[in-house]
Amino acid sequence: MFNDDQRGPAPTSYGGQPQFRNVPQQRQQQQQQQQQDGWYGQVPLQQQQQQQQQYHGGPVGGGPNGPNISSSYNPNFVSQGMSGNMSGGMTGSMSSGPMAPGGAQGTFDDYDNEPPLLEELGVNVPHIIAKTKAIMTPMTAPDSHLYDDTDMAGPLCFALLLGVTLMLTGKLHFGYIYGFGVFGCLALSAVVNLMHPQGVDTWRVFSILGYSLVPVNLLAALAVLLNLSASLFGFILCALTVGWSTFASVRVFDKCLNMREQRWLVAYPIALLYSCFVLITVF
Repeated sequence: MFNDDQRGPAPTSYGGQPQFRNVPQQRQQQQQQQQQDGWYGQVPLQQQQQQQQQYHGGPVGGGPNGPNISSSYNPNFVSQGMSGNMSGGMTGSMSSGPMAPGGAQGTFDDYDNEPPLLEELGVNVPHIIAKTKAIMTPMTAPDSHLYDDTDMAGPLCFALLLGVTLMLTGKLHFGYIYGFGVFGCLALSAVVNLMHPQGVDTWRVFSILGYSLVPVNLLAALAVLLNLSASLFGFILCALTVGWSTFASVRVFDKCLNMREQRWLVAYPIALLYSCFVLITVF
């Protein structure tokens, strides 16, 4: 019908590219060209230099107009830099620092001379015991310098102990205890500062009144075993507890704060404060 010369050009595919009939021959030629380049898929050296010129913006190579990048390249540069920074930084931070008196490095190596934990927190247990004894024996004159510090560890412990003891009787009065304690101590601090010629620290008033809660704690412990709200014996114990706490705190104000002339004026509001604690303890 038609000769090969009359058929026209070879048909094209859907993408518009010509379909070659000798595809295996072309692949063989490409593989031969790649083997001549040295390794499979390697870009020719001239094309590499052109790409590097476009990237660096100048001539590349070992000639007079450009640096020799191939000779200055070190494949171990990144790993060496990272290992050097990590090891050098860690050894420098661990070894640097002031020397201790014994010759060892660091500032906290001398553990033998460190103060105890309670002393660092400001809790002096022998001092707390001495203040508690002064309240338990109100007839003996306390040391005039016993309450020079503003110790709050003892009062907080006695207030917490009172709440726990009342909880054993089914009374959850932690809010009442801390409410009466804070309000009463602030009011008494204002009264004492009005009477004292030199003024008294508020925290010292808190400390004295907090330690005087010891008799109330003993009454609360007795209320766990006995019903003090329905007997005459209970009312007598309540009156003795209020008198004991009031007398002990007034004696401390007298000896430690030099308020002998004002002790009866201070005794009345103190008695009212401990009456509130006794009421929430018994009823």
